[in-house]
Amino acid sequence: MRLFYTSPWVPAEWIRAHGLEPRGVWYADDFAFEPAPLSAGVCAFAQAVVRLADLRPQSAVIFTTHCDQLRRGFDAVAGTVPGRFFLFNLPATWQTPVAERLFCSELERLSHFLVGLGGQAPSAERLQAVLDHYGRARRRLLQAAPACPARQYAEAIARFHWDGSVCLPEHSGPVGASIPLALVGGPLPRAQWRLLEVLERAGGRVVLNATEAGERSLWAAEPARDRGDAPASDGAGAQAGHIAGASESEAGRALACCVPPHPGPAHEPCSAAVSAAGSGGVSPPGGTRGKTPRALAGEDACATGLAREYLAHCVDVFQRPNTRLYAWLRERLDARGARGLVLWAYVGCDLWRAEAQSLREAFGRPLLLLDAEEVASGWPRITGRIEAFLEALR
Repeated sequence: MRLFYTSPWVPAEWIRAHGLEPRGVWYADDFAFEPAPLSAGVCAFAQAVVRLADLRPQSAVIFTTHCDQLRRGFDAVAGTVPGRFFLFNLPATWQTPVAERLFCSELERLSHFLVGLGGQAPSAERLQAVLDHYGRARRRLLQAAPACPARQYAEAIARFHWDGSVCLPEHSGPVGASIPLALVGGPLPRAQWRLLEVLERAGGRVVLNATEAGERSLWAAEPARDRGDAPASDGAGAQAGHIAGASESEAGRALACCVPPHPGPAHEPCSAAVSAAGSGGVSPPGGTRGKTPRALAGEDACATGLAREYLAHCVDVFQRPNTRLYAWLRERLDARGARGLVLWAYVGCDLWRAEAQSLREAFGRPLLLLDAEEVASGWPRITGRIEAFLEALR
């Protein structure tokens, strides 16, 4: 069964380890921005999520609390078909033990939801295999970030959030005399990737994709063998060329390096399993029948480690304090020589709009604020504003 998730901070690994298919909405070909009979002030992204839920009656959708618009979208659909929708509570704070306990609690609650959909609570071995597979994929994507063309890189990350695979273009495009830019802000799904092409045609080049499901959603976590845990299997990386879900991708895309969407052979349990017994970790979802205390401890340790990893690497505007977002941006803006910022925001997203002036002052770079909803009415106005912005930077 497919589960669509609406935030990169919902652990897709947890869903995959339960035997279900996590699907990030950013890559779905029917995730369209069309007028919907919702009240004024609802952002186009939230509307599209609600519409996707209607179009995919055989799938489940995971909403999150990091966005008020998505939370209201969940309220709109929650009573329609019981058991199809889940609201994941993402902690806004990240510096306290309470945040970790909340995240672990949400993983346990999500596990019960997944088991109710036909999934199975994962063993420590299965979960570790999936974690290592996703870790390898993230590292491959991060290594390609500086050289990969913006449009192809956005597609590669969205594809990773779709099925866990990594598919990168064979060759990077010429740099030329284009102006390096950073694209910052909310989600940029498939239907809006044209923005990257408009920026390039106007003389710009996106050297940093810091949208919601862009480079901010990647991190270079160490594999299990480097952490001192069990050795990671290289079976997944050896299966070159296998691509799942080909019907959702654009035909004819030249691909060079592909990490398949499913992990290889199961790994050994987490090394922390032995010491985790009785440590007060998350109770294993799905019951305990037939499982030894050591196995239970392994599941607890791996689930807690997953929660810690996401909390440690979550970089987003909803966090309080959001100093980590600014530190993350500063390092990459300086390293890649971005001369201007393009802020991509949705109607009703007060969090990103409120940061516009702070971003200008913090980084001392010109900033162009673009309304994502303008795409629905056509590109001419956005194109004109982009051209004027880049002309000022020349």
